[in-house]
Parts: sequence; C-alpha cells; structure tokens
Amino acid sequence: MTDSTPTDPVFTGSVFTVRDLTVTYDGGPPAVSGYHVDLAPGTLTVILGRNGAGKTSTLRGITGFLAHESGSSKGRISIRGQVVKRPNPLRLSKLGVGLVADQHKVFVNMCVQDQLRLVASRKQDLEEMYDFFPRLRERRTVRAGLLSGGERQMLATALVLLRKPSVLLVDELSLGLAPGMVRELMGHLRRLADERGLTILAADQAVHASLHVADQVQVMDSGSLVASGPLDSLDIDAVLDTYLGRHER
Repeated sequence: MTDSTPTDPVFTGSVFTVRDLTVTYDGGPPAVSGYHVDLAPGTLTVILGRNGAGKTSTLRGITGFLAHESGSSKGRISIRGQVVKRPNPLRLSKLGVGLVADQHKVFVNMCVQDQLRLVASRKQDLEEMYDFFPRLRERRTVRAGLLSGGERQMLATALVLLRKPSVLLVDELSLGLAPGMVRELMGHLRRLADERGLTILAADQAVHASLHVADQVQVMDSGSLVASGPLDSLDIDAVLDTYLGRHER
C-alpha cells in the first residue's frame, strides 16, 4: 500500500473503508482492480465470486499478506476516518482488525483448550468462546489435528475473536466443508454482527448460505466488482445467473 494522509477527506461514517484497491503479482496484470467497500458498524458484507475471481487477493491486499507471494497492492484503507499508512497484519491487528484466513491457522498437535488459553487474557473470555462455539467446549481436550474441518474453522475463528477485533475479515469460511456445516458457520457470523456488533467482510463461494446472512453483497469477476450494494437493492438472480451460474447457488 502507498502512504496517504492521516485523515480520510471522504470519510463516510463507516467503520472500515477501502478505496481503489489494486493487487498485482510479479509485476503482471492486476489480479484485483479498483476494489472499494464501505462497512457500517455491526453489518455483514459478503464478497461472492467464482474461484479465481479475486476474492482472496482482495483480502490479502487489504491486510498486506502479499510480500511472501511476490505481490503488491495500492489503494487507501481507512478505519473510522483515519487512513492507515502502509497496512500490514500487525498494524491492522493493533487497530482492531482480525483476519480468519482461508487455511485453518491452528496448531494441529495442540488441544483446543491449550490453544485458546494461549490467547485468552481472562478465564471469562475463554468461557465466552465456549458458550459461542459449544462444539469447542465438547472437544476442548482433543488435538486440533483430529477435529473436523468445520471444528477447526471454529477454533481458528475463536482464536481471532479472543484478540477483541472490531472488524473481522473472513476468507473462504466454507472451503472444503459440507453444506450443513457451512450454514452453521455462516449463522455464527450473523450472530457476531448482531450480538457483538462486529463489522464483518467475508469472501466466499457459498452463495446460498451467504445470501441468507448478508446485509450487503458484492460480486467479483476477473478481479473487478460487477455488483455491489445492500442485498435488497440488487437483482440477485440476474447477477448470479450472469457471473456465478444458477448451479452454484
């Protein structure tokens, strides 16, 4: 990301704003071009698109997870009207932005409760995670490597939530999971927005499950936004038929 001024001159009142995000790899053509979003407090926005549409590259560009992939990004990110200079994962974390990545970032040889205890600052925080994810309480003495894919995703999400983010970025929550588990996890995202006031941006291919929980929908194709807006303002059927295919709903 390029440097910018400390105050966003077009502050919209959103908690999290991205403007003119472009992502490239190895100096090639843009993988993402002109991406933008405004996230209101306590809302859930979902980025939909086929595999390779640019969803993951968008989140990596926002968070700065590009250096080890020979990638670079430019654009402007603002948190509550303050522009973030040279965004990177550590800087964004300190500003209250958490990322649940597209691969389960857990220690496979460590049990659930030991991993949560490493991050939890209070026992109460640990209990809150168990209350929110009852499966983790049931499986708390089990090594993460023996958990199902959905349970690992719950653990990865809980580890991020224990850091108390106000904005949560979620990449491919549904990857490799059965439809029933996808619906359960998407329901958890909806609850996080409704009950905890988290502002969430989730990139996913699970169209049907995503549409049931989203406030705002964005559709990407070939690295560009082709549709964006509140769910009830879009002709979702037409957009999905054109860019995703009816069979992917």
